Amino acid sequence: MTKYINYLLIIFLIACCTSESEPQLQAIDTTSSSTTSTTESTTTTSTVKDDEDLVVDEFGIELLMASPEMIDQFDELITFVEKRTGLEFVDYPKFNFYTLEGYRDYSAASYLDDFDKDYEDGEWERAVLSENMWGLTEASPEKMKDLIVEFQRCASAGSYNLLDQILRVPIKRNQTKLNFWEQSVIVHELVHSLQGQIFDLSDWYSTMKENDDFMNYPGRRSIMEAQADLVQAYWVSNLDPYDRDRLSSERPNFRCSVSLPEYFYIPFDLYYDFGGRLGKEIHSNGRMEALNEALYKLPTAEQIYSPEKYFSEEPYIDVEIEKLDLVEYNFLEEGQLDSLDIVYLLQTKIGQVDAVNAAIGLGGGSWVDYVNDDNDLFMTVKIEGDNRQELNEIAEAFMNWANFQSRFTKFSNDTQTWDGVLYQGDTNLWIHNDGIYLRMALSNDFDFIFDFLNICSSDQCNTNF
Repeated sequence: MTKYINYLLIIFLIACCTSESEPQLQAIDTTSSSTTSTTESTTTTSTVKDDEDLVVDEFGIELLMASPEMIDQFDELITFVEKRTGLEFVDYPKFNFYTLEGYRDYSAASYLDDFDKDYEDGEWERAVLSENMWGLTEASPEKMKDLIVEFQRCASAGSYNLLDQILRVPIKRNQTKLNFWEQSVIVHELVHSLQGQIFDLSDWYSTMKENDDFMNYPGRRSIMEAQADLVQAYWVSNLDPYDRDRLSSERPNFRCSVSLPEYFYIPFDLYYDFGGRLGKEIHSNGRMEALNEALYKLPTAEQIYSPEKYFSEEPYIDVEIEKLDLVEYNFLEEGQLDSLDIVYLLQTKIGQVDAVNAAIGLGGGSWVDYVNDDNDLFMTVKIEGDNRQELNEIAEAFMNWANFQSRFTKFSNDTQTWDGVLYQGDTNLWIHNDGIYLRMALSNDFDFIFDFLNICSSDQCNTNF
């Protein structure tokens, strides 16, 4: 499972927006939503480049200056957002306008700047190795980095930075006024800017990053997007049919220049689809005041997938997993398993419906990772279901996930002394459901995992991890 999946799931996706499919900005009622953007984590400053008479950001990327008419429009959008949310800005929201290509350059440059700060020697290679072992990709570390940079460039219609509290939107050059599409994106990002001021999201994000623990991120992010989508939908619904057609025609082409892995977009399904559905229920029950209150909560991803669990505030179970004393491997990292992790791992092999159904039954889970001198990983996972039936459904989902992959071959011989199933391949997987816990172990070294299981069987260490 590793924290590296969390890096891929959260750190680089936090700086981008929109989805693989084009959002449909139509006239919709007050409970509808539309997807345009997200939040991000980098910092920025503006400077003037005298020799070219350009205003640029800290990466040297040109910033477009807002005309007086644009400022008037911006002020009108601020008033609209405040009216619809029932909240007021503490400070005037900061914003940067870019050309579309400049915005894409910023998205890539800010990701690469964070990349250099966040990864120590060998850490990125382990991150991609973890993805390889879970069957998410066959890409090399270099190729994966290139794909993520491209994803940053093409997956965003606008963004709000949680740390520097600046919203960033691409606009057309040499125009006096913002067009309808640009205004709709600004409305969405202004909601995030307002959320950031009212609920101190900067401190919240900084604490998560300092602790290297993003378990609380997916749930709150989903509520944030639900509210921003709803307010944006209010704004679009005020346009007449002709102007809505104009808005659709003004949408830039955000298509990526290369084909990107399907699993890159799985968190967006949670934020914008499942989060939007939950947001509608919250809004239906208590209008915008209820959504404002929801921003103070830290729901689990499971609660986003299942509104029933959100309203009952069902927490995860604390699942204890023991650190093993291994001869060839040293302890590397440990953490908790989230429902989004389950969907992230399973969906591309067994489909969204079955993956989400399994994730909704999660009681709790933990993982521990180990590394040897060659930077190889040994990963252990321990999962508890809400009840025995739910545990069996989770176990069945992972068994189907393994059986659907040609890279695995079931191993068995007369010397087997352990319970469960061992799959052999470039990655070797052991999986066992004892009715109380589902346990898994992954290794690239078959001899190591084979000997490990034999030793654990005789020492009964598999009862502890």
